[in-house]
Order: sequence, then C-alpha cells, then structure tokens
Amino acid sequence: MVALGFSKDTKTAVLLKSISADRVKDSYAARGASLYAFAKMSIVNSGSSTKAKDKYKDSGNSHTQGADGFVAPGDLPKGGSPPIDAGADNEDSDSEQSDKNSDNKWIPGKNPYSVTIGDRDCDVYLTSENRKININGLNDKNREFFVTFLKKMDIDAFDADIIADSILDWMDTDDLTHINGAEDGFYGSLPEPYKAKDAPFDSIEELALLRGVTPEIFKSIRDFTTIYGGKEIRVNINIASKEILSSIPGLSDDIVDELSLYIEENGIIGDIEELKEVFWGLGIIGDSFEDIKRFLTLENSDYISISAFSKKTGSKQKQSSESRALHGYDYKLIVGKEGNRYKIYAAYPE
Repeated sequence: MVALGFSKDTKTAVLLKSISADRVKDSYAARGASLYAFAKMSIVNSGSSTKAKDKYKDSGNSHTQGADGFVAPGDLPKGGSPPIDAGADNEDSDSEQSDKNSDNKWIPGKNPYSVTIGDRDCDVYLTSENRKININGLNDKNREFFVTFLKKMDIDAFDADIIADSILDWMDTDDLTHINGAEDGFYGSLPEPYKAKDAPFDSIEELALLRGVTPEIFKSIRDFTTIYGGKEIRVNINIASKEILSSIPGLSDDIVDELSLYIEENGIIGDIEELKEVFWGLGIIGDSFEDIKRFLTLENSDYISISAFSKKTGSKQKQSSESRALHGYDYKLIVGKEGNRYKIYAAYPE
C-alpha cells in the first residue's frame, strides 16, 4: 500500500482549481440564462405598449439568438434542450411595470426569473434602463440635478462639479471648457494622451476616461447611470432609486419616502392624472409639479438590462435582490427594442 500525501500548497492549488472551474461554469450558465431571457422577451413583447400598466402575454415557447443579433417571433430554436424556466421566484410580487396580480412573464420586475442550465440554477433580473440617469441627456439646465446626485453618492462637491462639467465637455463639439471641465488640452497632457470625444457616450465605460472620475467613483456610479434613452434625462418614478429621485429639485428624502410608500401600498403610478393626485396629496401643485415632472416618466424604457446570477443547484448561497440585480451578476446584457425585435447592445463580461 502506498500512502499519498499532499502538501498544504498542493491542497491549495487543487482548491483554487476547483473554485476556478465553478466560476467558469457559473459564467457559462449565466450567459446561457441571459440569452434565454433575451429570446423569451422577444416572444413575449412582440407588441408595443404605450401604457405603464399594460400587460404582456407569454407564449411559452423557447427561442435562440439569431445570427444577426436579433430574435424575432417565429425564429426556431437551434440545437440542445431549452433551459428549465421556472418563472418568477415570487408569483405574488410586484413587477416594475405590471399590475400586482399579473401572471405575465419576461417583463422588467423587482424579483428574478429562475432558469436552470445544467447543474446551475440562475436568477435572471430584468431591469428597465430608465431607472438610471441617462448621462447622454445631461445639459446645462439639468446639470444641478446630476451634481446633487453625485453628492448623494458621497462624492465631494468640488469633484461632483468637475465630473458634471467634464461630461458636458466630453459631448459638446466646441473647444470651450466649462468652469470645472476638460477639453483636449487637459487630456492631451496626460501620460497617455487622447482627445475629448465631442460626441455622445457610446458606452458607460467612457466615464472612466473623464477628468475627476477615479476608479472608485466610477464603480460607485456606474450602476446608477446609463447611456441609453435618447438625449434627455427622464427617470421612471416607479422604479428609480431614492438617491436618484431625491436629487430632483423639489423632491426631498421625506417626499421620496412617501412616494415609495404609496407605490408599495397601491402599485405603480399608471398615468399622469394619478401622478398629479399623488403629488397634490404631498402639497406639490402648479409650476412646482411641472418643474418636477420634466425629470420623470411612467413608462419603461425600450432598453433593458438582463442580469444573471448563477449558483450550483441545491446551493444555499444567498444575496439580496438589489445587490444581485445591480452588482452580483455573473453575466449581463443590455438589450434595446427596435420595432418588435430586441437587439443586444452590450454584454458583460464580453
């Protein structure tokens, strides 16, 4: 009989290899679950909706991504068995933009959909991009709103001014520098020089190139900002975070708490008349209401984040819904609606 002994270093190497293999499996499973959700969305949401409380019907079919990056109703699945779709974890929970008792699937919601890939259970979150601030919509008129938001994220007031002005300078086509901003002269003086873009952002990662945006600041704000949604800042009042809503001029922390309580007890605010009534009850009327309303929308965006979190089947691994949806994904897609199809705009990791 031969006794085999393992050194501490050998055991550590074996353990690390096992952990690495699990992470690879998690990543591949999460990618598959994200693409599955992407395909299902294209089936469910094949009709356009104009009202916040409109419902969608799930056809129950499974599809795969087409070669052109689109999935349209009628595409056939190609190869392999489809994942097991268990639907949402909590059937009684509110969706971001559906009635409380809706049994519809594959629309943005607070709770995840469950998809099983091999020996991995995946939680898949669908979140509307207009719960975030669209930095491509930043201008001199709404600049103070964004500066207030940055300060609520524990960013120094001076740094917040630098970041806001640097975003404006990054996008405008002139060489004039805002008071605290940066143009080609600043970026050209860096050890690895480059120029201001003079155009809208094409990826949220461009923020990391800007004057004033440290790696720590970028990490803290990237999940609260987006580049999708046109050239205006209008956040969805039903789903935006307290940090964002309370940054809107005229909305205090206490008022936002009252709004959140109303939505929790009554469901989403579905139309402009209900919005007026809610604000009237909070003492906000007339011009004050109109000033606040220009920052708000009641509709989901045509751009949606699909975030998948994978764990081994049977694992008791837990993480809060908010943390998973914003920070804990193993794979993430940003998709946008074009007609009655969805297109993938970004994937993380690539």
